[in-house]
Amino acid sequence: MDHVKHVILLAILFNLIAGSCQAFGAAGTRQPDWLTPWSTQQQAVTTVEPDYLNPFAVERPDWDPYAPFDSQQMVIERLDPVAEGLAIKDELRLPNILYVQEGGTLTTRASVILGDPIILWVYTSVPGNLLLYDNGRMVYSTGLMMPGWYRITGAHADLLVSHLYVMRVGGLLTNNVSVLVDPGRYPTTYSLVGRVVDQNGAGIPWARVIISGGEGGSFTINTDMLGYYGMDLPSGYYVITAVAPGYTFSQVSAKVWLGTVSAAPTIVGIPTGGPVPVSYSPVSAPSAQTGIPAGPATIHGYSSQG
Repeated sequence: MDHVKHVILLAILFNLIAGSCQAFGAAGTRQPDWLTPWSTQQQAVTTVEPDYLNPFAVERPDWDPYAPFDSQQMVIERLDPVAEGLAIKDELRLPNILYVQEGGTLTTRASVILGDPIILWVYTSVPGNLLLYDNGRMVYSTGLMMPGWYRITGAHADLLVSHLYVMRVGGLLTNNVSVLVDPGRYPTTYSLVGRVVDQNGAGIPWARVIISGGEGGSFTINTDMLGYYGMDLPSGYYVITAVAPGYTFSQVSAKVWLGTVSAAPTIVGIPTGGPVPVSYSPVSAPSAQTGIPAGPATIHGYSSQG
């Protein structure tokens, strides 16, 4: 009888140990109940919004407002600045030399008006690929180049930010070039600004500016007395044109980024030969020194002064 009791007790003890092991194994392999809100084994979920205004953020849109150059629009030509009638202000003795054009002068420090073109010149004494950096970020590159002078065009000061350029050609760096962007008379309280001028660079007042968004919809605004306009728009791509009696206008495109001031390329009006009302007569910008209208200083068909 005692033997039977011992066998029963051992069976009960064995079942208890086996049950505990089974429960432990099930707990060790059981999947968390993510769908039960009061489950004790929930995974913490954190939502991170893309920091588009951080130039070092990984989540960047397709275009970057802090990169002033669009490599698809850049044009590099082999030209001699002396043959083009330009003077060199800062003489440097380096294998590779970088300049920015300011009027008829090549210099290493310049100021441009918001919306104006930025023209760079580089001289290299060694063959190799060209890499252009702005504030430490590569913004343009080319294939193999031979020694000589080159002009790089196609960029505009389309953002109200300062630039620090340097180039690397054939593995050798150039000197630094600093470009300060001056807002001029643009109404910089808006996200998009621009100007409408005639062939001589004088502003066309009261012209109707039509801004069409890349995702549909359009906006209309009139220029002021000097041909400037400004509007707050969402970030995105826009096509802009103008309407004024006696003129025809081509379209320009602009990229707007909230939190910055984006400048559209200047819209140039071509006379049609018809009568131009007095209200649309071109007006030159007042001189900063005298406050009276000054003759427009034309650069590539429009005024660089505003």
